[in-house]
Amino acid sequence: MNKGKICLPIVAESNREALSALERARREPADLHELRLDWLCERPEVPALIRASSRPVVATCRSREQGGRFRGGTEERLALLRLAMASGAAYVDAETDVVGGLGKREGTTVIASWHDFSGTPADLPRRARELAGAPGDWVKFAVTAETPGDNLKVFAALAGCPKPAVGLAMGEMGLLSRILGPAFGSRLAFGGLSRGLESAPGQPTARELAELYRVRELTRDSAVYGLAGNPVAQSSGYVFHNRAFALLGIDAVYLSLLCRDLGTLIREIVPEVNLRGLSVTLPHKPAALELAPRRSEPARLSGAANTLRRERDGGWYADNTDFSATAEAVAEKAAAIGLNLAGAPALVLGSGGAARGMGAALASLGCRVTAAGRDPGKTAAMAKSLGWDSVAWDEAGSGDWVVVANATAVGMVPEVERTPFPAAGWRPGRIAFDAVYNPRLTRFLRDAAAAGAETIDGMDMFRRQAEGQFKLWTGREMPGESFAE
Repeated sequence: MNKGKICLPIVAESNREALSALERARREPADLHELRLDWLCERPEVPALIRASSRPVVATCRSREQGGRFRGGTEERLALLRLAMASGAAYVDAETDVVGGLGKREGTTVIASWHDFSGTPADLPRRARELAGAPGDWVKFAVTAETPGDNLKVFAALAGCPKPAVGLAMGEMGLLSRILGPAFGSRLAFGGLSRGLESAPGQPTARELAELYRVRELTRDSAVYGLAGNPVAQSSGYVFHNRAFALLGIDAVYLSLLCRDLGTLIREIVPEVNLRGLSVTLPHKPAALELAPRRSEPARLSGAANTLRRERDGGWYADNTDFSATAEAVAEKAAAIGLNLAGAPALVLGSGGAARGMGAALASLGCRVTAAGRDPGKTAAMAKSLGWDSVAWDEAGSGDWVVVANATAVGMVPEVERTPFPAAGWRPGRIAFDAVYNPRLTRFLRDAAAAGAETIDGMDMFRRQAEGQFKLWTGREMPGESFAE
């Protein structure tokens, strides 16, 4: 049974700022507030801060050696933690160099903690057991994930710890441990007050933990889906899919899973995590196809897959919903303006998996597809394998294209004024189709509209492909409310 609670760290440089943050935190769905006394640049007003909290308090004064900010010595740190105990803190989090000096106080749980910002030790379960030998009621260990498998080391350490434990992996690759940690025995999950107020790398907000990921409800049997790629931080897919699971009451969660190698991700996390499906983004779409013995026709025609579904026998089925999303969106736009696509010249910008799916879809509509990419050799090889033509990147703007599809990341936040296609290359009657959805109105689309061309924005494509993925995984339609602003 999931007994995990959400703990919201209060990180502030002055007592006044901390009191303001505690007031804001009253409205957040957290079970505990952690007072990070080491963040304060002035003498902490410990009793006043504890009284101001609307939740039970975890008092922490982390040393610099353990990734904290405390500038004083060991005795001063110990004195602040003792004061927190005397002032009614429900928990006190202390490193092993001071935890033995705290003593005991009825009503206060002492947590012996240890942090590793350099990586995840291979013998983490042993270290967690050793930590349990230190004075204290609970233990806490936080490591830094370097591979997806490091999350499973955290789970193994939680399972083998003889005391109640808090365990997590920090960093973007450690998100799996932060979300599934309570399901695997971690007593706390840490979530910030808002973006920019994290107390450690890779920390979601408390509201995301409670309402989007629903960490208190997850179990080891909960279905796990996610976005596999490098990078993944820019994607909003986790918002839309998790909303859909919540709206339909499905016991599942969707995570952004940073990975350098798709096969390694699957091999490392499947033994312990109920991974049922993946969205796949760059650079892993061609690899996704190779991993799956069963493939849809769109995936086969594209030579790449953006969707994987785990089958009952443990194998994988590959699909390409970029293909279907492109075909539907372009066909609808062409029909609306009376444009005949049979034999129409179409340009695809890019040479990755998204370009494969979008170009194959245009070809299925009857277009003559040409690809342009910044890597001439890769682009030419892709085009040849799919029966397309290719053109030099800096010459793409001079063609008489009917459809131009951007399958690159050019124009994405933060470089919103960049475009992969020259403004002078647009003409009325053309269709500009952008896979970038953040921002929704890219410079690529703005230039096209200014010249009289028709546009299809990236959110249109994103929504269509996400709906296809959700249907493939669950057999149900994705609720429209999932995409509410």
